[in-house]
Amino acid sequence: CGSCSSWRGNDGSCNGEKTLILPKIPRMKFSFSVVARQFAFATLLGLSSLAASSCKDDTAQPAADNSAADEVTINNYLTTNNITTAQRQASGLYYVPVLTNPSGMQAAAGKTVSVLYTGLLMNGSVFDASSRNGNRPIEFVLGTGRVIAGWDQGIALMRKGEKGTLLIPSALAYGSRGAGNGAIPPNSVLRFEVELVDVK
Repeated sequence: CGSCSSWRGNDGSCNGEKTLILPKIPRMKFSFSVVARQFAFATLLGLSSLAASSCKDDTAQPAADNSAADEVTINNYLTTNNITTAQRQASGLYYVPVLTNPSGMQAAAGKTVSVLYTGLLMNGSVFDASSRNGNRPIEFVLGTGRVIAGWDQGIALMRKGEKGTLLIPSALAYGSRGAGNGAIPPNSVLRFEVELVDVK
C-alpha cells in the first residue's frame, strides 16, 4: 500500500501483523548523551523485528533468497582469515569463539544481557561500536525481538565473560531493507565482534 509508512516485515510484506514499536528518540538541538546513543543503536538493532501495522500491499513481492550468496560471503571470510573454529548454526548464523569462560553464566532467552560490540560490514568498515558510545554495553532482554535475530541467536550461544564473532547472514540482520540511512546496505552480511559482560 503506497500510503503505508510503517516498517515492513523481513520479507517486505505489509500484512497487518502486530508491531514491536520502540519509542522514538526526540529531536534535540544538542548532542546525544551516552545513554541516548546506546538507545539509538538499540533501536537500530531492533528494526529487523518491526512488522507492518495495519495495511496490506497487494503488489509486494517476496524477498529474494540470498542465503546461498551469504554463505559464500561468510565462507570466503573464514577462509581468507584462516578461521577454523567457526560454529555454523542451522539458521545460517556463524559463531566464532574468541575467549571462552566455561564457568560463566549461560545467556538464555528471558535473561537480561549486557554486550560490548563492534559492528562491521564484511569489507571491514565499522558502522557502530561501543567505543563510539562511551564504551558502555548495550543491555536488553534476550529472545524478545528487541534486537536483530542474529543477535538473539548468537548471544544465546555465549556465557558471561566470553568474547566472540557473529557472522550474520542478511536474513537474520536487515534483509533487503538495509538500515542506518545507507550505513548498512540492503542484503548485507554483518560481522559483530561481541563481548558478553553480564547476564542476569
